[in-house]
Amino acid sequence: MNYRRVALFLNLLTFPLFQSFSQTSWEIEKDKDGIKVYTKVEKDSGFKSFKAQMQVSASVPEILEILTDVDGYARWYGFTKAAKLLKQKEEVQYNYVETIFPWPYSNRDMVYRMSIHTTEHGAVKISLEGIPDYIPEKKGIVRMKKAEGYMLLQPSDDKTEVIYIFHSEPGDQVPAWLANKSIAELPFKTLIGLREMLGGD
Repeated sequence: MNYRRVALFLNLLTFPLFQSFSQTSWEIEKDKDGIKVYTKVEKDSGFKSFKAQMQVSASVPEILEILTDVDGYARWYGFTKAAKLLKQKEEVQYNYVETIFPWPYSNRDMVYRMSIHTTEHGAVKISLEGIPDYIPEKKGIVRMKKAEGYMLLQPSDDKTEVIYIFHSEPGDQVPAWLANKSIAELPFKTLIGLREMLGGD
């Protein structure tokens, strides 16, 4: 038996496995002002996901008050031009958000189903699910086809760790390489804005 051929064959078999594994690993993209942003390539998508995290000297209820006040998003949420609460029922609300995109692309929008629940360990998870057909599309604004993620608020002593994980596909032929190039800016600006709304650290 030709062991060199066998070794080559095994390498060819395992290469896709290692390649797939590498696509699921978070890589640091930005580390500044107490905020870390990681990205990774998602399976079956050219657009990366992001994970951003920071600690703030604020309670979970204080953070939730800001996150659920959708009408105020334009003041602090990264690249948000307009936002509006459409419907609310107990721990679920439907939020309309228009996101600013650079020229020559049109702004994007989406309706997000935001649901809030407490985990077994006392953390609060705010799930975000894009619902593209919830309302009719608006003229001059491109409706995103996919957007989903969550924020996790983990209390620790007198601080709260905020973890923001999200993946979206902007549509309208926006090149993946272009979107991926600046993907870390949105969560970074968002967490900076959230921290300022909480009074800074």
